[in-house]
Amino acid sequence: MQLPTTAQARRAFWQEKLGLARAAYADELARMEQREALYEGTRQVQADPNTRQTPGKLSSNVRNIVYELIESQVDATIPMPRVEAIHPEDEELACRLEDFLRSEAKRLDFTQLNDLQERTVPIQGGGVWQVEWDPEGGFHCSLGALAVRPRHPRCLIPQPGVSEVEDMDYLFLQTSHTKQAIRRRWGKDVSAAAEEEPELRGGGEASEELVTLNTAYYRNDRGGIGLFAWVDNVTLADYEDYQARTRPVCAACGAPKTAEVCPLCGGRKFAASREEDEPLLRDVTLPGGERLGMLAAGPDGRLCQTRIPSYRPGHYPFVVQRNVRRFGAVLGASDVDVVADQQETIKKLGAKIDEKILKGGSFVTLPQGVGVETTDRELKIIRLKNPAEKALIDVLNVQPDPSRERVVLEDNYAWAKSTLGITDAYQGKYDSSAVSGTAKQFSAGQAAGRLESKRRMKNAAFAKLYEMMFRHLLAYARQPVPYTAKTPDGQVRYAHFDPYDFLRRDAAGRLYWNDEFLFTVDPSATLAANREVLWNMIDLKYQAGAFGPVSDPRSQLRLWTLLAAAEYPHAARMRDSFEEQARRQEQTEQGGEAE
Repeated sequence: MQLPTTAQARRAFWQEKLGLARAAYADELARMEQREALYEGTRQVQADPNTRQTPGKLSSNVRNIVYELIESQVDATIPMPRVEAIHPEDEELACRLEDFLRSEAKRLDFTQLNDLQERTVPIQGGGVWQVEWDPEGGFHCSLGALAVRPRHPRCLIPQPGVSEVEDMDYLFLQTSHTKQAIRRRWGKDVSAAAEEEPELRGGGEASEELVTLNTAYYRNDRGGIGLFAWVDNVTLADYEDYQARTRPVCAACGAPKTAEVCPLCGGRKFAASREEDEPLLRDVTLPGGERLGMLAAGPDGRLCQTRIPSYRPGHYPFVVQRNVRRFGAVLGASDVDVVADQQETIKKLGAKIDEKILKGGSFVTLPQGVGVETTDRELKIIRLKNPAEKALIDVLNVQPDPSRERVVLEDNYAWAKSTLGITDAYQGKYDSSAVSGTAKQFSAGQAAGRLESKRRMKNAAFAKLYEMMFRHLLAYARQPVPYTAKTPDGQVRYAHFDPYDFLRRDAAGRLYWNDEFLFTVDPSATLAANREVLWNMIDLKYQAGAFGPVSDPRSQLRLWTLLAAAEYPHAARMRDSFEEQARRQEQTEQGGEAE
């Protein structure tokens, strides 16, 4: 992409691009606001599509079927990574990488992040994951750490006319930050700037303490990823290849910066120079036994720093999780859109039912000039002039019939559920059509089958997310990162993830980073997450004799070993107890054989 030469011209260039992209995306942004309003139970009734007239009053009673149907689909399970090696010699490396990514999912608290996306994705048709490298993060023994953040789709402004993120020449991310946070991260004063897009944080009035950070990501001429960030008219960052490693050099002569003044030419201006390689920080052993030292002899015989190639992720740092794919659309199909008509009708019917019932009641007929006491006394006095006036006193009960409206309301609710493929059995409600446990299980299974596509889209997004995390680790992590993993017998294993383990030398003698792995998700993650079901299944297998005779201590040892691996409470203590019992039994049997 050909960019202007001056910083001011580049900022104007990206500001114009952002304006055009937002204008092209305006209809989708407006629909996002409407979907959020329906999920939150807005009382506003939309205009009639035929007359274009908006009702003058709000609905007095909203049965929020959008909220109910969205919440019925929430899946709290986290798809766990599954890494497969392409080359046989990398199988052990793939297992270690898989264990590390599982540990990172716990450290990053994917449970809370997934809970947020489980609402955003069906409401808006998709959600966005952003993967970054946090140089300030990490443990005491490591510099930097992965950072994964869920972004609302209104924050991501795509290039007009392009539906796949990786096919875009550029895209924009707009986020809200405090002015002090901008100063701490970028070192720039934006106190005079205003918050341009308050809806990015969910709406409300613009805050004097917040600003809108605009970040443009784009493909440079070499296929790398560039970044340009600004607030209002203040440029914060301008990197032609922000995923590349850089070092400050003199802008005049190119000498590396060692002081505030260049020792060669006396220049005081410095620029970031992109490096195609980087120094090796410690001695490593490559596969095959070759030892690569941190220091090596140069052409002149003097020791110098060993250089290795730099790694770049090479992708935009975003993963789009779609609800249901739509051809030619950045996001998928929204569940709110397909039941919006039913929700609007239900709002109108709810208000009409309220009006009928509340305006009904009892009416008293009295002779002219005769009043009735309205006090709380049990016996009330009516003063009549003559006995004939008593016959004129009567009570009329007016009770309107809202049954027709209720029938139509329930019909619309049933249509909405049918559209999304949600049954009563799937929601855990009473289902008169399923008269047995097997029938209920089949009914819920049918609903789950219709929702299978959404689960597949979630699994695909998480697989891509784990791959993106791995690529960022290869690019930026250089110290071993500690993590924990569970062994098959339930024991905790402490280990370190070393990015240098992925350094290789090819047949031509060149060093390269091995990123040739296949990333999917483990289909058993759903069952493993529901430990109570897993425990019951193990118990049934034990009772059926799958572990051996039930009374045999060795069978019980196998049972408690498996339960410990499934994290059954106090199973490890029981396993140790039966292990000792099995050992004594084995010694007794060996002693009997010796005699």
